[in-house]
Amino acid sequence: MYLREANLSDNKMKNYWFIFFLLFISPIILDAQIPLNYYQSTKGLTGGDLKKKLNEIISGHLVISYQNTDEILSIIDRDPNDSERVILVYSRRSDLKSNCCSSGWNREHVWPNSYGIDRVGPAYSDIHALRPCDSNVNSSRGNKYFDESDPSSNSYKLIAHPEARLCSSDHNSWSPPESIKGDIARSLFYMDVRYEGLGNDPNLKLTDKLNLINSSSSYMGSLSTLLVWHLMDPVSEDEISRNNQAYRYQKNRNPFVDNPQWVQSIWGNPLSLSIVKDKETIRLEWPSKPPRIFVESSNDLKIWKEINDTNYLYNESVKFIEFPLKAKSYYRLKTK
Repeated sequence: MYLREANLSDNKMKNYWFIFFLLFISPIILDAQIPLNYYQSTKGLTGGDLKKKLNEIISGHLVISYQNTDEILSIIDRDPNDSERVILVYSRRSDLKSNCCSSGWNREHVWPNSYGIDRVGPAYSDIHALRPCDSNVNSSRGNKYFDESDPSSNSYKLIAHPEARLCSSDHNSWSPPESIKGDIARSLFYMDVRYEGLGNDPNLKLTDKLNLINSSSSYMGSLSTLLVWHLMDPVSEDEISRNNQAYRYQKNRNPFVDNPQWVQSIWGNPLSLSIVKDKETIRLEWPSKPPRIFVESSNDLKIWKEINDTNYLYNESVKFIEFPLKAKSYYRLKTK
């Protein structure tokens, strides 16, 4: 998690960046299954240029027949304790691989098929975005986008489904188990970059404009939430292993598993803290969309206290708080 602190002593500010996860400084060291120089052409690129180059690298892969994806999923999502079983993505339990693909488990499109894929082309059978899923849970999630569930919604369910007790949901969104939120996010970042509307490919786009997400468009979200999930749930050894195995079959990789820092290079930092001050007051601003974000203050950089969210003010795109300048104050954004 990135952390920005503002030192306001003597009307001067200093910004300190602390990085708790080393994976955001340098690429994760993986085994030899990444081809030599696979990402060589990305050197020095950021933002849109990096996104374009990654699209070139990961496109043109082997297109797997959808009919064969269940067999591949039974390998790359295999239960490590029983090779005859697979791990179900939202239930976090295993099922016999022979129980596909009817009343047992089936294939979950983490980017819903109805949002721009429409059972067409390589996007429909892309194993980077397919997961084994309890068939009833798959139906329950439907085409809900990913977000933190809203407890004030009339449709809110703390337990989204009896077979997915670690998930929650509301009328239009689905929140997966905490342990795989980053995995889900990185799968969707991959889909956004891989499918750019070139040739016969759909143009898949992540967004925070949730009103754009519908069955006649190719949008998916919620982008800000996914960016926070990426920070809160770093790449794991299991995710690295799955990426390596997916490369064996599909001959391309998820670059955001190999290089997590590229997420922020392309989409930015969801935990940015802006500071505006005059002679008497200070105003802290941060994006309003990311979930579970709060502000802490300190006088000595040792003891931190959360600022009660009842003091937060809102507008369309940011949260902010205003208060008089103190002789010495530090502030930082954190996630819960």
